[in-house]
Amino acid sequence: MAPISRLLPRLVAPLGATLLSTLPIAPAAAVAVSPALLSFTPGVIGGNDAFTGSIGWDFQLERPYTVGALGFYDAEDPGLLSDHEVAIFDANSRAKLVSGSIPAGTVAPLRGDFRWVSIPATTLAPGSYVIAAGMPGSGGASFDPFVALATDPVTAAGVVLGGRALSGAGTSAVPLVFPDQDEDAFAGFYGPNFAEVPAPLPVFGGAVALGWSRRLRRRLRG
Repeated sequence: MAPISRLLPRLVAPLGATLLSTLPIAPAAAVAVSPALLSFTPGVIGGNDAFTGSIGWDFQLERPYTVGALGFYDAEDPGLLSDHEVAIFDANSRAKLVSGSIPAGTVAPLRGDFRWVSIPATTLAPGSYVIAAGMPGSGGASFDPFVALATDPVTAAGVVLGGRALSGAGTSAVPLVFPDQDEDAFAGFYGPNFAEVPAPLPVFGGAVALGWSRRLRRRLRG
């Protein structure tokens, strides 16, 4: 368990974490999402202001999954101190498949202990993946904490946790890299999260609705 101390020299008291199964994200978008990581009990909450790189966790998908939002942990709700790019990688090819940036502060809405941003919907096929977040490494006494050594994780249907806590050394210019270092912990580093966007109901635009109503009137007259 020794390697984990490299990433968690500063600890915050453990907190309970609870996520709702369906969460509204940006009010302007009025999008409902279902997080992949629904709930867990934190073992420790902490971080390392000197670490620059990626932290995250691995998982498998047992069904097609449409990712429409990405998040970063902010359970104590002070607002994020730094921007955090979050991405999902193919675990085998290491290709970056989806990504987005969760901004510093309180701009991104807080739902269920995570701050979320919407991204263009991308459907991932069943397979093995890694999600990671870039940690810029402030070099000071402040940092955005994440969860390690969590227990009782609950995931959405079709999402299976791989159980590895992953990290990768980045640079100040590019903190987010594929996390290829297994930190020998029994659960992932729960900083990043992702969410599914349900299939939208069909919506008629004004021109389409007008044409449809005219066709309907003609059919009724006939």
